[in-house]
Amino acid sequence: MPTAFDRTLLPLIDRALAEPGWLPAMPAALQADYAAERLQQCRLFNRRLLITLTLIFDFYWVGEFYAEPEIVSLSGLLRFGLMTPAVLIFTELDRRGRVGRRYGAWLLLLTVTPAIISAVLCVHSSAEAAMLDIRATPLILLGTSIAVRMPPREFLINTAAAPLIFIASLFASRVVPAGEIGSLALIEVSIAAAAIGFNLQLEWRDRRMFLLNTADRIMRGLLDAANQGLVRETLTDPLTGVANRRCFDDTLAMFWQHGSAQQRAVGLIMADIDHFKLYNDHYGHQAGDDCLRRVAARIGTLIREQDVLARYGGEEFAILLPDASPETVRGVAERVRQGVEELGLTHEGMAPPGIVTLSLGYGCIAPHRGAIMRDLVAIADSKLYAAKRNGRNIVAVSETQV
Repeated sequence: MPTAFDRTLLPLIDRALAEPGWLPAMPAALQADYAAERLQQCRLFNRRLLITLTLIFDFYWVGEFYAEPEIVSLSGLLRFGLMTPAVLIFTELDRRGRVGRRYGAWLLLLTVTPAIISAVLCVHSSAEAAMLDIRATPLILLGTSIAVRMPPREFLINTAAAPLIFIASLFASRVVPAGEIGSLALIEVSIAAAAIGFNLQLEWRDRRMFLLNTADRIMRGLLDAANQGLVRETLTDPLTGVANRRCFDDTLAMFWQHGSAQQRAVGLIMADIDHFKLYNDHYGHQAGDDCLRRVAARIGTLIREQDVLARYGGEEFAILLPDASPETVRGVAERVRQGVEELGLTHEGMAPPGIVTLSLGYGCIAPHRGAIMRDLVAIADSKLYAAKRNGRNIVAVSETQV
């Protein structure tokens, strides 16, 4: 739904629900969505119902076969040659989604047709027994206007057309006593009025449910968006914009579980900015923060798309690599080392002055071989400190990978 997260609709919905009247006023922005949803409900509800009502309508032919033989052929032609095939074809086309926007018009035609057929049979019948069918004809309006769900416009046309057709047939009939025309017409009009009231009640309920559900979707959408924002904040390092330590721990656990299930290795690179305390002491903490941001941004461009970069703490970064071999991890680590060196960030706090560089250590373990996550972190961390002891700006690797 295109309006699912439009908070400006909430006061309009509240006003529509609170205003008195026959029906809640539908906000203009929701009218198309409501019409589409209501039409879909009509389609799902009507498919089997139309067939059931048609079978009931056709069943009257049995009574005519014995009581009104003069109209049996005409009745059979109209019921079994016209009405029943039309309903079956319509429901099948609708099931296949081929009726399109003309659904309401076709439905109106099918619901008015029984009234027309009954009127034709009423006019052509000369048997006194036909009065039984004529007195039962108002039930057709009851079925089509109350049981069948139609769009509002088509419903109103059906509810007006069916009584007019029925009353006109009473005056043209050869078997309806003049004294019964008024009572039969009153029954038909009463059913039409009841149908209007019943459908107004359904429309009132449908509109309220749609508005309430829409408001609920908007509120849940806004809440989900807010929660996602909070989640991003709690999992992101505010200084560098990369994942924080909490996100690192969660991601490592997820990668480890995936590696165990798929029998794939997980790689971890630990990287530390060389002589960062001297950098802070010389340039100040604001410059140190900028250095962290620039290094993090550079690393982010050098890792694989599926890898996750996190700020592990202070000036230390961690890179998680799923589905990686030791060779792949070493290649990424060396690419990161070279990339940060190529930034050429001046570091005059060292003696002699130099540029900002990284020391890196890595490990690569296949979880399904019985290792635990702490082993991976311990290997990468120990190699990081080995790199620092051995001159910095190098990648130190574990000689034994599990």
